[in-house]
Amino acid sequence: MKRTFICLLAALLAGTAGASAAPPPATEIAASGTGSVAMAPDIATINASVETNSENASDAIAQNNTIYDRVVAALTKQGVARADIALGYYNIRFLPRPSPMPPNAAADERYGYTVSRSFVVKVRAIGQAGAMSDACIAAGATAINSIDFGLADPASARAEAIARAVADARRNADAVARAAGLHIVSIKSIEYGGRPGVEPLMIARVSAAPTQFDQSNVNVTVSLSAVFLAQP
Repeated sequence: MKRTFICLLAALLAGTAGASAAPPPATEIAASGTGSVAMAPDIATINASVETNSENASDAIAQNNTIYDRVVAALTKQGVARADIALGYYNIRFLPRPSPMPPNAAADERYGYTVSRSFVVKVRAIGQAGAMSDACIAAGATAINSIDFGLADPASARAEAIARAVADARRNADAVARAAGLHIVSIKSIEYGGRPGVEPLMIARVSAAPTQFDQSNVNVTVSLSAVFLAQP
């Protein structure tokens, strides 16, 4: 009986000692981080448009189709893949001609049917972006709305930007923990939402044809927030 009592007492003391040695609860530290990666662009995207006008809808549509087909033929002849030329939007607007014509009517107002079509052209031989822009205009496109330089496959840049953002958040959390006499022991959660910011930078040098473009790096930026656990 005495031996059993001694064993139970020893077990109770051991349990009490284990409880007193339990680590203190972790402190949560919320921190944010930003990561950015700059890479040379490897693709250019031309946004162009064709606009035609006629008193007759069929004529306006036929003119627009003819010009667009001519632009596509000119681009593919210079090496752009047909799959890299795609419709952006297509719109037909009718504005009746007033009778009588008001005295203050705009001289450049287009009455009748106006057909507007925008299209995008991916130029994978990035050095040819200016020449492809010139080809669009020469074939009848009425406007070059924008030219953007970017990355054909931004996955690797995005992954690197995420890794840098996590490291940045960890550095910020470490600084807070040190100031409080703590050290980071683990990560409780990471919140990463939305698409990474992609900032294509482009400087155009426009002179006599062929047009040339000076493009700088594309910056891929990721921001996230994390909750770290810290203890003394």
